[in-house]
Amino acid sequence: MLMFSSMAVTTQAATKGTTKDQTEVRIKQRVDEIRAMDLSHLNKAERKDLKQELRGMKKELRSADPIIYVSGGALLLIIIILILVL
Repeated sequence: MLMFSSMAVTTQAATKGTTKDQTEVRIKQRVDEIRAMDLSHLNKAERKDLKQELRGMKKELRSADPIIYVSGGALLLIIIILILVL
């Protein structure tokens, strides 16, 4: 027996705006700067601030590109309904 409800299908919005692209470039540059830094001379508070900054940038990137999750069972149900209607 196949368990379609346990499968997850992921779709992403294909639209990209210029502001999103600019944000991605800015974040990518900042991440490159952080990677190039010598983190051994930073104290604990500064490292914590960098981690928080990276987490914030990660959240910002995720919020800019929404993802819709559709379970396999729901997808199968939608296909059956479409077949019956059409």
